[in-house]
Amino acid sequence: MFRIHCNKCFRRRNVEPTVIFHMTQCQHVICASCLTESTPEKKCPVCKRDLRAIPIDRNLPPNVANYFEDPLRFQQLYRKVSKFQTDQRASDNLGFYRQMQEHETNERRLKGFCKMEAQFNQQIQMEKKRIAECRAYIKYHEEQGLKKQQHATEADKSWGHPLRRPRPRTPSVSTSDNTQTDEHMATFCLDSDMDCLEDETHPSDKKTFNGDMKDFQI
Repeated sequence: MFRIHCNKCFRRRNVEPTVIFHMTQCQHVICASCLTESTPEKKCPVCKRDLRAIPIDRNLPPNVANYFEDPLRFQQLYRKVSKFQTDQRASDNLGFYRQMQEHETNERRLKGFCKMEAQFNQQIQMEKKRIAECRAYIKYHEEQGLKKQQHATEADKSWGHPLRRPRPRTPSVSTSDNTQTDEHMATFCLDSDMDCLEDETHPSDKKTFNGDMKDFQI
């Protein structure tokens, strides 16, 4: 701490405690006597600038009173302030670094999702193509079946035969034991086959129609 004294006449406050000292706006300390001598000119007696001064006492504003405090106290305060601000900058940098890492992670995930989307779209296009081919295949065979059915119908009409029933769908395989034995299947035959067998066994019973209405039978 410095000794308060007049910058004009060098009077010290510790020697003359009754003397009032003033602090000028240009940062000079002036005693009351030197200030009274400079009042008519309204100039600082040290630097000759415009004179504006306040008395040095307990009513000094905080920004002016700090000039009379011990610098070591401000040094410690500045160290605390500097450490606090340094820690805040480090925390801010750490938060920014973590945000950048999270951004990189999200970017990698987004690229992976985009790649998956491209693969799914490719598979969807392939499936659409396969579905279109299956529909074309089914449509072609349905048209061919209709054409064959129409030709068969026209042929039956032209030959006077009754209409043939369309071929039924192939039944599904059943696991139940409803199949007939080989012995029964060996003895199974159609009615037309039976007629043929009867014709072979009784050839003399068969009558031919020779135009006589008496011989016509159903």
